[in-house]
Amino acid sequence: MKKIFIVLVACALSTQVKAQFFDRLKNKVQQKVNDAVDKTIDNATTGKKKNGTSGADSSTNGTPPAPNENNSTQHTPQEDIKAYSKFDFVPGEKIIVEENFANDAIGEFPAKWNTKTSAEVVTLNTKPGKWLAMKQDGVFYPEYIPNLPDNFTLQVDVMASKTISNIGTLTIALIAAKSDYDKFESGYGNNNINTPGIKIDLRPQSGDNYTGSMGYSTTALGSSSINDINDLFHAPAKNFATVSIWRQKQRVRVYLNGTKLLDLPRAIEANAIINSLVFGSYAPDYDKNGGAFYLGNIRLAVGAPDTRNKLITQGKFVTHGILFDFNSAQIKPQSNGALQDIANVLKEDAKIRVKIVGHTDADGDAQVNLDLSKRRAEAVKAILAADYGIDASRIVTDGKGKTQPIDNNTTTEGKANNRRVEFIKI
Repeated sequence: MKKIFIVLVACALSTQVKAQFFDRLKNKVQQKVNDAVDKTIDNATTGKKKNGTSGADSSTNGTPPAPNENNSTQHTPQEDIKAYSKFDFVPGEKIIVEENFANDAIGEFPAKWNTKTSAEVVTLNTKPGKWLAMKQDGVFYPEYIPNLPDNFTLQVDVMASKTISNIGTLTIALIAAKSDYDKFESGYGNNNINTPGIKIDLRPQSGDNYTGSMGYSTTALGSSSINDINDLFHAPAKNFATVSIWRQKQRVRVYLNGTKLLDLPRAIEANAIINSLVFGSYAPDYDKNGGAFYLGNIRLAVGAPDTRNKLITQGKFVTHGILFDFNSAQIKPQSNGALQDIANVLKEDAKIRVKIVGHTDADGDAQVNLDLSKRRAEAVKAILAADYGIDASRIVTDGKGKTQPIDNNTTTEGKANNRRVEFIKI
């Protein structure tokens, strides 16, 4: 009966009204379908965003892409950023390593890495991109890490499968290695390192019997452990985390998601030249339970940002620390440190006005990227006003898409450098 009624009404309408009628009907039906799909995905992947499309820039940074550019996201940027209100991590100025395993075949060990055991590149149904699945005990490291300066940052997304049990340990080490032996020795969990640098051991909570904890070891300080990181890294529930490490000469700060766990003023020897990034994996019952640790979205950046000097004196500041969901203007919570940094400069002098300009890499359609870059600039303006108290009238926005690269678009590192937000004094 409903179908007959709709047809009779439609026939009685003019051509223009008829088109409007069916457009509204189609939109309502599509919205109901979208709502149903969203609910289904949310139930299947609690707390995670929906899978997305390829087409605009290639930034993922460990967060699932949105379904398309027009759909709204589950959480507002303000809610996400507030959860990271004490996250003062500011990435280095220039990205020198961006490892997302894009050039490695599924099921194979990464071509430019080394190990004595085995791991494989995989895709996951809950996260975008490619991941290194470590399904057995071992040490794994990229062979292309250069000598790192006194100031650098590391960001890496880590996951533990829900079947990781007992005292499963994931190790991340930044060391001044003289040989492959130093790298393999430093990667093993639960032992002190004998090479200058720092090693972090993450043990996610597993079930009700094994408390999550984090330990560290350096040749300068020895070793120590921080218990109870259950709310941050919990294999059955919160099995995804972003680890951020910030070295400034001897000082090392370590963050897990939005929480600073370590701030060691004398962690690394003054003359140590860090030249190796090493990962280790250990867990009982890998084969029995099908457990695994996963690595993805590894980023090394060098240089200490000097926001105030560059904006005030040079008239422009460029940051790679404001991150977005894939193909989206949704600001990631890990951006709080960079946002707070620029907000502090703007608060120091209320007379300063700035133009925020968004940029993308060269992947995808030019017009889509142009639109995306403009919306990202608008999103930064909105959150600076809403969460950081900056008068919106002091800010104008623009976007350049992929038209003004500062690096090549043929490497993952070059593309990562081109995805940026600029603040220009006006």
